[in-house]
Amino acid sequence: MAFTIVDLSLMQLIGEYLLGQKVREEERLTDDIATRVATTYAGHDAEALYGLARALAAENDGRVLVTDMWGVVQSDSDGRLNGTSLALREIADVLSQGGSSYGYYNVESGGGWFALSLGNSSVTGVHVSAIQSGREQIGALAFVSNAQELYGSLSHIQRQIFTWLVLVAIAVLLASLFLSRAFTKPIGELNQGILRMTKGDLHTRVRVKGNNEFAQLGRAFNQMSAQLEQLNTTRNAFVSDASHELKTPLRTVKILVQTLLYQDPMDPDMARELLGDIDREVDRMNLLVSDLLSLVRINSGAMKLNLAEVPMADLVGDTVRRLRPMAEGRQISLRCDLWDEVTVVGDSTKLQQVVYNLVDNAVKYTPAGGAVRVELSRSGKKAVVTVTDNGIGIPQKDVPHVFERFYRVDKARSRETGGTGLGLAIVKEMVQLHDGSITFTSEENVGTVFTLELPISGPQEKGGAAQ
Repeated sequence: MAFTIVDLSLMQLIGEYLLGQKVREEERLTDDIATRVATTYAGHDAEALYGLARALAAENDGRVLVTDMWGVVQSDSDGRLNGTSLALREIADVLSQGGSSYGYYNVESGGGWFALSLGNSSVTGVHVSAIQSGREQIGALAFVSNAQELYGSLSHIQRQIFTWLVLVAIAVLLASLFLSRAFTKPIGELNQGILRMTKGDLHTRVRVKGNNEFAQLGRAFNQMSAQLEQLNTTRNAFVSDASHELKTPLRTVKILVQTLLYQDPMDPDMARELLGDIDREVDRMNLLVSDLLSLVRINSGAMKLNLAEVPMADLVGDTVRRLRPMAEGRQISLRCDLWDEVTVVGDSTKLQQVVYNLVDNAVKYTPAGGAVRVELSRSGKKAVVTVTDNGIGIPQKDVPHVFERFYRVDKARSRETGGTGLGLAIVKEMVQLHDGSITFTSEENVGTVFTLELPISGPQEKGGAAQ
C-alpha cells in the first residue's frame, strides 16, 4: 500500500512538471504564431493566409487553424476543415474572454474533434490564442500538436518507477528478513540457553559475535552461567568436604562409644580416657559446625558488621596475651611489637578472630624451641599486622590452595592440632568484608609470614611498645 501511494505521488509530480513545461512552451509558440498571422488575416487575403498557415505548421511540426469570431475555420494548414465550425471549449473560451487556453484529447476515444488528429498520434494537444488587430480581437488561432511523445515519456517513466519501486520493495523485504533474523537469532539462542539452564545444564553458553547490545547481553549471560556453574561446583565440593569432615569425628565417637558399651568389665581410668576423647571429638564437631555457619553467613550476606573505631594496638596486644600461655606451654617464644598506634573502622570481634587465627596457626605449626613474632605498624593509609614464625612452612605446591576451604597442608598434623581446614578461608572472607587484604610468603622448613592490611581512619600517631 505504501509503495502504491509513493508510485502515484511520484507519477503525479513528474506528470505535472512535464505537462506544465510543455504547456508553457506551446503557449508561447501559439501566441507567437497568432501575432505573425494577425496582419495577413486582417488583410482578408485567404491564399496568403493559407500559405502562411502551412509554412508555420511545417516550421513547428504541428497544425495551424485560423477561426473568425464565430469559431468558423478561415484557414486550415491541412485544408480539411476550411469553413467548418469548431465546437471546442478552448476556442469558445478564447473568443469570449480573450487570452489563451489549452486542452489535450485522446483521439481513440472519439468525439467531434477527431479531425484535429495528427497522423497516427492518439493524443493531441490544442493550444488556442486570440488574434489581435490593434486592440481589437478579430479571431482565434488554434495550434494542434502531437502529445503522444509526452504521454509515451510519462508511461515509460511510470514503468521505470514501478520497476524500481518493486526492486526497492524486494530489497527492503530481504533486508527486513535479514535484520529480523539478525535480531531474533541471538534472542532465540539466548532463550534456548536460558531454557537449558532452567533444566539444570549450568555448563550452557551462547555464541557471541560483534560488540552490539545483543553481544553484551550474551557475554553477561555467559558470565552469569559460568558463575552459577562455579558456584554449583563450589557448593557440591563444600557439601562433600563438610560431610567428610563431619564423618571423621562421628566415626571416632562411634568407635569410642562402642568400646564403652562392649568393654566389660570397664576399667574406670580407661572409661574416663575414652570419655575425654569423645569430649574432644564433640568439641571438634562444634568448632567445625561453627566455622561452617560463619562461612554460610558470610557468603549469603547475612553476616553484619558492628562497625566502630577499633584501636589495633589494644586488639593485637590483647590477642597475643590470650595466646601466650599456649605458646609457653609448647615452649615457643611469642613476641609482640606495636610500632604505631593505628585505628581502623571495623567489627572488633571479627577482627580479633582474624588476628587470633593467624597467631594461633603460627603457634600450632611452629615446633618447640621456635619463635613467633607479631608486629603492628602503619604503611601510608593502612594498618599492617604481620605474623612471622620459623615453623614448618608451606610447600610450594600447596601455596595456591592455602585459603581454600577444608584445605590442609599436613592433614594428619592438622587434625591433631584440632584444625577444621576452614580457619584461613574464614580469615580471608572477614578481611575482605573490611576492605582489607591478606597475603603471605613461606618457605618449607624455614617459616611463614602472614601480612594483614586494613584501611586506617583519622589522624594516627607514631610510637608504640614491645610486649
